[in-house]
Amino acid sequence: MGFFYTPLPLWVAVGGWAAAAAVLALALARRPFRRLQDGTLQHVWLAIIVAISVLWASNAWLDDGPVMHLLGATLLVTLFDWALALVAMAAVSGIAAVVFDAAWHGVALTFLIYGALPVCISALLQRACTAWLPRNLFVFICAQGFVSPAIAVTVASVTAAAAHVALAHGSASVVPIGYAFSVFLLAAGEAWFTGMSTALIAVYKPTWVTTNDVRRYRLGGPRT
Repeated sequence: MGFFYTPLPLWVAVGGWAAAAAVLALALARRPFRRLQDGTLQHVWLAIIVAISVLWASNAWLDDGPVMHLLGATLLVTLFDWALALVAMAAVSGIAAVVFDAAWHGVALTFLIYGALPVCISALLQRACTAWLPRNLFVFICAQGFVSPAIAVTVASVTAAAAHVALAHGSASVVPIGYAFSVFLLAAGEAWFTGMSTALIAVYKPTWVTTNDVRRYRLGGPRT
């Protein structure tokens, strides 16, 4: 899955690891684990990592080219913000690499494209929604639950395809016919999964949404 089995030039593999280390260092500099002082939130964070690892294991290969699977990054950003989401996606990438017995070369690039990039897109969209959209529960669920994940997974899929083309020296033959339709279906699935999860959590467990003031979005009253 991802770039785990894709032959990579040494400079790409090493550069990917350097970039991944820089991204994680930036995330850890924000001291993200302060959000997990509550024991329940620790369990939620770890449980979501396990759940997303299972989602990553359910993937589809398209003619030995790009891989399609749900990402789950937007849900992590919504619940725990971008820094903690980056750490979680790094853990997911590592778990997937161990499960699939992958070589070290493609792990970092997989994390960057399928983990860090959708987290970045989701975080930017989250900030835009908070700044520009009405502050109510319906908008919160629609924007951050349905629209943001669809955009994030689309950007990640297009970037993955572009990376495959670049690794094939510009040959577009590595991108299978019907890839655009597959991305559309994947975006719809990601939006459904993340949107339904966000709606249920916002209504029944609003204290799990650590990125927003519960009073701002009327997610169930003051936090305990």
